[in-house]
Amino acid sequence: MQISIGNIIGGNSSAAGIPPVKDALHFDSTYGDRVDLPLNFVTGTRTISMWVNPDVTTFNGQSRQFFFSQYASSNQRTTYWEFRDTGVLRVYVPTSTSGNNFVLIESNAGVYFNGGQWYYISVSLDSSTGATMYVDGVAQTNTEPTATFGFTRSGANTEWGNWSTQTKAFNGKLKELAIWTSARTQSEIVSDMTRVYTGSETGLKAYFPTTEGSGSVIQDINSVYTGSIVTTNPTPNYIDDVMWVVS
Repeated sequence: MQISIGNIIGGNSSAAGIPPVKDALHFDSTYGDRVDLPLNFVTGTRTISMWVNPDVTTFNGQSRQFFFSQYASSNQRTTYWEFRDTGVLRVYVPTSTSGNNFVLIESNAGVYFNGGQWYYISVSLDSSTGATMYVDGVAQTNTEPTATFGFTRSGANTEWGNWSTQTKAFNGKLKELAIWTSARTQSEIVSDMTRVYTGSETGLKAYFPTTEGSGSVIQDINSVYTGSIVTTNPTPNYIDDVMWVVS
């Protein structure tokens, strides 16, 4: 069974004669494409959201693909996000501020993600109710009440589109990464899907609209944080001509 709640919000259209904006990044595991974000970037935050579009429909038996992480070692991993070998989305969250204490939450079992379709993925860690994953604003059934600390550990690099070991990398598109210091409610997450951000939202640490369209950096809306786009592809214009895409 495939997810049937696919959005119609994630596209990018333009008026006749006006070229559409390149507002997303495509990641290729062959070249280890990734965006390097600041050290400890998500430490101390409680909600992470982004648009995700896998190249191929996920399935039971696939290779694992990681597309977000703050991970250096067992005692320095704050979170990682992966399309699991079972075809579901798995997210690791810590249950203490130190040590290797963690839980894993997953999207609904047996429900796969369609290749070429955008999904709005959010994970919120509430200090009372714990961790909840949302797919297109729909709360998934595998919640975890023990994950009340937020994304707490430090010491690791944060990578979007890959993870620290550069193995099991992602094939697909990503855009509009938002990091919050507050636990977003379901209604707020639904609103975030179509929000026009100003940068002054309460609890918003960073929002990367990914509308640069070219170049090797992405900038958050308040010009405080920068992400560096990295690839092993030696083609001179690879980032501009291949990684930057229209959503």
